[in-house]
Amino acid sequence: MTIAYSQTTLGSIQPYRAVSRPVLAVDPGNRFTKWIDCQTVRSIPSYVKELADWEEGGTDDQSYEIGFDGKRYLVGRLAQLMGGAPAFESGKADLAHLLILPALASDSPQRIERLVIPTPDSRNQATIAKLKELETTIEFSVNGHDCLSTIRSVVAVDECRGAYDLALGRSMWRYPQNPNGILDIGGGTAIARLFAPGGALLRDADIVLPGTSHLAQRLAAAILPKVGNTADAGMLMDAIASGNLCYGSTDIDFSREFVAVRDAWTADIRAKLKANWAKYLPSLGELVVIGGSATLLQPMCEQSKGRFKVAPRPQFFNLYGLNKEQN
Repeated sequence: MTIAYSQTTLGSIQPYRAVSRPVLAVDPGNRFTKWIDCQTVRSIPSYVKELADWEEGGTDDQSYEIGFDGKRYLVGRLAQLMGGAPAFESGKADLAHLLILPALASDSPQRIERLVIPTPDSRNQATIAKLKELETTIEFSVNGHDCLSTIRSVVAVDECRGAYDLALGRSMWRYPQNPNGILDIGGGTAIARLFAPGGALLRDADIVLPGTSHLAQRLAAAILPKVGNTADAGMLMDAIASGNLCYGSTDIDFSREFVAVRDAWTADIRAKLKANWAKYLPSLGELVVIGGSATLLQPMCEQSKGRFKVAPRPQFFNLYGLNKEQN
């Protein structure tokens, strides 16, 4: 998909008039879009809904109304409530140009020197080309306020890289002379990666695993008799994240089914790590688990006797690393 940006009607931006922003790290994930705004972490559900002329928009602390290229969109929680497209189904790469717009909002015209975005594989030229389309001047509106941002350079960073570097900087690796790993449990996929001493990515050890959307699909099949139809995957993931384990606002409890499905899903992850990392396991130092669903693997971490551990604030751990690494 080629992103066609509208021509600005606010006039050309002169460098001395635009506020310069050295770096902005944005993670448009399959479940949530995250960024850091003035040292405050922002997180909104990765849902986008295009609004028809007759439809009303709205905003809250996790929702933004966007005007872009002659169209109106909701991005975030309200988009989810109004049946918008979730990134874990539509593909986060195709929605990224809309998901990042709330992070680009500014009261004044701005020039972003480097927009840092994690990507599954920085060697994928098609993905890089799509991200490079963001290197332009974008005119848009957020919650009724006109915005103008110029992106000088898009920096694509391999997913897990920021988390590894942050763990290294915080001296979290007890065995830095050994290969160490990051397991990022995302909504669409989970990615497991190993890094050699010094930080080189061991590409032959990359593993792509089913993310929490696959867990939700299994769970939807398990509770079909209770719900009466196929349960919404997003609602199931929200319930899992909250720990409520009830479907939506109903009193349908799926805690028993969840434990069985989660244990099977975790067993699959362990089996694939063991099979794909066979040659590295004898020298493996530690594995840090990150992502919004990292705590689902806490039982596996406990079984590892301390070699596997969930990162502090796991949902934002990679974002913190990206922000620190690029400053």
